[in-house]
Amino acid sequence: MNLVLHHDGRDLTAVVTPSGDGFVVTIDGREVRVEGSFGPFMRVRIDGKPVEATVRREGTDLVVERDGVARAFRVRDPRAPALGRRREAADLTRGEVHAPMPGLVVDVLVRAGDSVETGQPVVVVEAMKMQNALTAPLAGKVSSVAVQAGTAVETGALLLAIRPDEG
Repeated sequence: MNLVLHHDGRDLTAVVTPSGDGFVVTIDGREVRVEGSFGPFMRVRIDGKPVEATVRREGTDLVVERDGVARAFRVRDPRAPALGRRREAADLTRGEVHAPMPGLVVDVLVRAGDSVETGQPVVVVEAMKMQNALTAPLAGKVSSVAVQAGTAVETGALLLAIRPDEG
């Protein structure tokens, strides 16, 4: 899996390759082996050195916190640079939910015509062995659902659209 991680105003190129019980991760040409327990709380070994960190999603950013320091990364697929750079604020206005990274849709929690509240989980996407519940950017009615469980998606793919509540 090839990714671009945007952090502190610059793009980092990352290649993640499954290897045995872990991954080989190459970031800007530097290769490390990562093994361990992955999820919201990670206990891993990076090149044999133990590392503990938490990982959480905040909007389209992936926030990694280690030793009390949080770092936010915007993840995008290098094959879809224009869509990956779409601003979250624009998605809020349009009521669209896009895939923040390449992955597999695990569950669609709403159907066309359902009413949703701001922040309500609507789609679950699995990427890099983590399940991410994507939430409604605004309150309204789901006007269309473009994916179903089992759909592979790329960064920026439209997952569903919400027509804002009037009023």
